[in-house]
Amino acid sequence: MQPFILAALANVAALRSPTSLCKGAQKSMRRAVLLLAIMALAILLAGGVAQAIINGEPDKGPNAHPYVGAYVAKLEGKRHSVCSGTLISPKVFLTAGHCTQVEIKKNRPAYVSFDPTYKPGASKIIKGTPYIHPKACIGFKGGCPRYDAGVVVLKEPVRMATYGALPKAGLVNTLKEGQSLTTVGYGATGIEINGNLVYPEDRYRTTVRLLNTKDPAVGRMFAKTTGVSLIKGKGGGPCKGDSGGPLFLPNQQTIVGVLSSELRRCREPAYYQRVDLPGILKWVRSFP
Repeated sequence: MQPFILAALANVAALRSPTSLCKGAQKSMRRAVLLLAIMALAILLAGGVAQAIINGEPDKGPNAHPYVGAYVAKLEGKRHSVCSGTLISPKVFLTAGHCTQVEIKKNRPAYVSFDPTYKPGASKIIKGTPYIHPKACIGFKGGCPRYDAGVVVLKEPVRMATYGALPKAGLVNTLKEGQSLTTVGYGATGIEINGNLVYPEDRYRTTVRLLNTKDPAVGRMFAKTTGVSLIKGKGGGPCKGDSGGPLFLPNQQTIVGVLSSELRRCREPAYYQRVDLPGILKWVRSFP
């Protein structure tokens, strides 16, 4: 606990004992110190939530996913990571349709970076052509979103030792509720006291659990996973900016789905567009 908080609480305790102060002055001081202690405690609690909201870890070291990249777009004159995705071959980058949709509508190229920490103006970015699934329905009217899948075909190949792997058709139907999976992305890693999201533009990973495998309203189109916990170490999950990022099997290569839901508060359960649907697999495999 912070020293100034301990001091404030100690002063409150001390003022409960008899002192040489007159009763009026003692009462007034007790109120002031008590108010200070309450404010300090509130700051402590808010700070704890801000630091622990994602509960993930930087995606570095021997367990890193170098084939997970940042989907980069221009914001306020600079190119920032706005979504995430997975390189599944030297030139094919799989992400969410609601990410590529923006560039397609504005008739402009997409950019991808595989730097573990993306730095606008410094990190290498690779230009590509964005695509969206022909049956994509982005939004929340009439049963949307559906087929929230997108692809960026890179202008130049990126050679890696391994790539993300597409699943077999119907994979999600074989998974059990509670299954541990890994999610990776470049999204927000915390929430500040004022409610603003923290975007270090680092690649992070965390473990989530599969939910509602028997719910047809979810299972036909999505894989649903746990969100983050407010208690550090009690559960991590994706946040805003992780859209399009992969949900991996424990082998850390096979993609179960791409993050579809936009998590403004970061704590809701996450919905991943299933990649194992025949209609999505056929479309993605059509790209060279």
